Amino acid sequence: MTEAIRAIYENGVLRPLTPLNLSDRQTVWLTVSPEPFPQAIASLLQPLYDSGLLTGTVASYLPPLSDADLEVMVRSIQITGEPLSETIIEDRGEW
Repeated sequence: MTEAIRAIYENGVLRPLTPLNLSDRQTVWLTVSPEPFPQAIASLLQPLYDSGLLTGTVASYLPPLSDADLEVMVRSIQITGEPLSETIIEDRGEW
């Protein structure tokens, strides 16, 4: 099983922010990368990670953006009750 999880580093220890399906004292391999989004954006994405709709890291799919750019992007999308994919297609307009 391979999964990407969020964790917080406190007092020299990485603490997962969600429960893990591991045995006590089980050895695992870690790949550590800083959170790619400001905390506000990460908290918006957390329900998607929790539901399994979003896995891994999103940073590899996005160009480098500032925190302000990301916040403008998220706030500019007006979800209309349609599936999110339809809202994005509608928002981007004709190609």
